[in-house]
Amino acid sequence: MTKKSLATSDNLLKSNLLTLVTQEMLTPLTSIMGMASVLNEEIYGSLTEKQREYVEVINERSRYLRSLVEQIITLAELDESGQNLETTPVDVKNLCQQIVRGLEPEIIYRQVELQLLAGRSEQKIGLFDKEILEQTLYNLIYSVIQSAGSGSEVKLHLSEKQEELNVAVWVSHPLLGDNLPHAQLYSQKLSAIEENSKSSLTLNKLQLTFAELKQIIFEKMPKEGENVAANPLRDLLALLFSCQLAEQQNGSLWIQGSAESGYRYILVLPLSK
Repeated sequence: MTKKSLATSDNLLKSNLLTLVTQEMLTPLTSIMGMASVLNEEIYGSLTEKQREYVEVINERSRYLRSLVEQIITLAELDESGQNLETTPVDVKNLCQQIVRGLEPEIIYRQVELQLLAGRSEQKIGLFDKEILEQTLYNLIYSVIQSAGSGSEVKLHLSEKQEELNVAVWVSHPLLGDNLPHAQLYSQKLSAIEENSKSSLTLNKLQLTFAELKQIIFEKMPKEGENVAANPLRDLLALLFSCQLAEQQNGSLWIQGSAESGYRYILVLPLSK
């Protein structure tokens, strides 16, 4: 791909992302305006059960809208060219809990559950750029939530291995078992790795680089003139941002697992103490 083609793909990527995020904002905003209008006209008179339901919807979607706006502002401030990281001690477990709380409206809307797996005594404090780490984790978790089917449970597991922070994210379904909704995107590479494995029980690993992931997503994007809303890729775009930010922190994003046990994302970041 030529430099001109790469520049075009980058611009198209940003354009589609902004369009999708704007549409994501308009949906809850429309709900807020509609519910507020009904309450304002006092159609139901005094506060009834139905009105209480509407008030709850208004509150839920308002929090969701605010969360999206905050993400847009933070992403706009990040220097994609690679800025100097301002590291401070970060309690990763606590940060993940904050992110989960912030994603609660989306979790409810998608009808999924999210479970954070980490020992109570394991604080997992390391030196990170907190803002960039938060964006990395947020976009990875958001991506999986967006692609998980109704009734699924998104699981988030924190661990330390050889001075590295490992964050595993995957989807568990009562009927379909554990896996990743995105696994089909990498099926060809995963199949090639499994064919070379000596045992079917071996946990295979596939690294996802920003350059390769961008190419996969770009090929699935609607072309110029096509309807963006008909081809939503916000889950993959969020994953791409997470991968980019991971590499900016000298980290990496992997897929680990097997066809039998299912696959999961593994975010690996250097853990300086």
